[in-house]
Amino acid sequence: MGKGKVIGIAAALAGVAAASALLVHVNADERPQAKDDLLAPAPSGKPAPAGGKGIIAGTLEPSLTYEKQNGAYVFTFTVKNQTERVQTVTFTSSKKYDYVLYRDGQKMKQFSEGKMFAQIYEERPLKQGEELSFQETFRDLEPGTYTLEWWLADPNWPNARAKATFTVE
Repeated sequence: MGKGKVIGIAAALAGVAAASALLVHVNADERPQAKDDLLAPAPSGKPAPAGGKGIIAGTLEPSLTYEKQNGAYVFTFTVKNQTERVQTVTFTSSKKYDYVLYRDGQKMKQFSEGKMFAQIYEERPLKQGEELSFQETFRDLEPGTYTLEWWLADPNWPNARAKATFTVE
């Protein structure tokens, strides 16, 4: 192989490496998008307004509500498709959500802690305006100020999370 070919090959490899580095740098700040977002706007990266009305481009709107029933607290976590297209929520295991319960700033319980989840892949399409809800009941809570942070177990929707604070007397 002649000296000119070696220099040409080396230059081509250097060009490929430079182009790859540029692509990595340009895409470094992008978050993964939900599968259906290839046609729709990406999740905005901002929390959805609580109690919002109408279509909000590119978001799954999270909410966390609770009611007290016979001394227990029943929480409902909901994500609603507030986009103009069908969106897909993807679960890579039987864990559909996770939460952390804090009392007076101290972590009391995390749903996923100490548990194993079946490795089941599931894609759940949500039509416009459709909701996906989960419910948990907390009993025998000691007095204090509690905060519950709850999120969807789909890394494509990092902002599908909500928080509620409540006081047990």
